[in-house]
Amino acid sequence: MTRHRFAIAALALAFAGVHPGTALAQGSAALHGQVSSAEEGFMEGVVVSAKKAGSTVTTSVVSDAQGRFSFPSGKLGSGSFSLKIRATGYELDGPGLVEITLALPVAVELKLRKVRDITPQMTNAEWIASFPGTPDQKKFLYGCVGCHTLERVAKSKHDAAGFMQVMKRMATYANNSHVDRPQVRLVARDPMRDFGPDSDKQAAYLATLNQSSGAWSYPLKALPRAKGKGTRAVITEYDLPRRPLMPHDVIVDREGIVWLSQFDQQFLGRFDPRTLNYTEFAIPVQRPDYPKGTLDLEVDPEGNLWLSHMF
Repeated sequence: MTRHRFAIAALALAFAGVHPGTALAQGSAALHGQVSSAEEGFMEGVVVSAKKAGSTVTTSVVSDAQGRFSFPSGKLGSGSFSLKIRATGYELDGPGLVEITLALPVAVELKLRKVRDITPQMTNAEWIASFPGTPDQKKFLYGCVGCHTLERVAKSKHDAAGFMQVMKRMATYANNSHVDRPQVRLVARDPMRDFGPDSDKQAAYLATLNQSSGAWSYPLKALPRAKGKGTRAVITEYDLPRRPLMPHDVIVDREGIVWLSQFDQQFLGRFDPRTLNYTEFAIPVQRPDYPKGTLDLEVDPEGNLWLSHMF
């Protein structure tokens, strides 16, 4: 999974818990509207995101039980904004573009339509919910989903023997490898260490989930969207300066500065959400032949940062 953005202040209560309609009456919303579809009517729990042209900041809110959403004026500013939505199984019916002037709040009606292919939108949790099998059969997958997407498993065509070969090959790569920057272990380890003594059963199970025998035999399930208090949130995401860039730990110090370790490179990242300035500090490479990357990042009571290496 390539990580190129991160979110902070997630799930801060929108308008301190004030109902969107009240917020509009007070004139504090720069952009508001409703989300609906032919299948569901007004839709609750749809994530609506706005990003200003040329900006690296995306702000998201969530629609309530009447499909209403609103963005605080202090979160957007004036300018041209692109809108997108997140609701598994749906997409915007038409381009989402809006011009905002803070002196005049803008109202939009967002119409959604069903997508033909739900799979690019599915989360790992939705894949696991869709997969047939017992909880005991599925539980080994929980250790994979922090870094890997199960979409690749579901869309593969390996049989059980093929999956066993994949497991053995995976053991030759460092944990912090990804498709854009594979890193080979100096000494390959026993694949059974990661997959355990039941790897043959796990490989056979995976072969029942993919397309090795043709189309999937199970329905694809979308998890329920947020409801009630879960919709009263404002989420702010910040783009990072390049791809791939893989934050592992992200912490905020007492001054509000964001620090992040990088899972696949020898850098410590510093981000100031007030100025949007991002800086990197190189970490000395002590073992040139080993895979690169940093892991745990913590701050002590005196404000000192402590960072651990991977290898």
